[in-house]
Amino acid sequence: MPSSPGEEKYLPGTLLRGKLLTGVYLVPGKTVPVAVELESGAVMVGQARFEATGRVWIDLDTLVEGGQVLGVTAVALEAQEVTQGLVAKVGEEAPTLLADLVRGSLGGISDFVKATLEATNVVALPGGGQAVQRTVPPLELFLLARAANLVALPQDQTAVLRTVRVDRGTPLYVLFLPGGNPQAGEEALPSPRR
Repeated sequence: MPSSPGEEKYLPGTLLRGKLLTGVYLVPGKTVPVAVELESGAVMVGQARFEATGRVWIDLDTLVEGGQVLGVTAVALEAQEVTQGLVAKVGEEAPTLLADLVRGSLGGISDFVKATLEATNVVALPGGGQAVQRTVPPLELFLLARAANLVALPQDQTAVLRTVRVDRGTPLYVLFLPGGNPQAGEEALPSPRR
């Protein structure tokens, strides 16, 4: 079956300029969908993941142009060095920081009440004896301690997540690879795993 004129632009080995149409925001070990816009206006869709190299790798398997959907196999390359993977901003975020601070302060109140209950005062008695006095905290502290125990954060739980970000509009190149099925409307062949 002869290919349409548009399909010849996407032969294996073709390198085209583009940019991220969607930003990438993920945590290591997960993949997210991503879209890339080529200079021609065609849109490519695929998956982004964070690699041990410290870069975000993008595999593209679908191209949409002029109402046609083409199955392709392509990868995104960094624009300046034309190398595999996009440079990512890696950071750490605490999405539950406020809740953790509240839990921490309530946990402190609970610890204070326990310490107050265990506190003793030794008083010397006339004639050489000693008396141990204990003080009872007010009722409000008991109620706060009970509330604190209800929402206590387990000690082994971490509230910080490592995040990876590549901004929308980041320039890149798209390298087309062998293995796509450039027949309109048909499913793309699975992308080989690297």
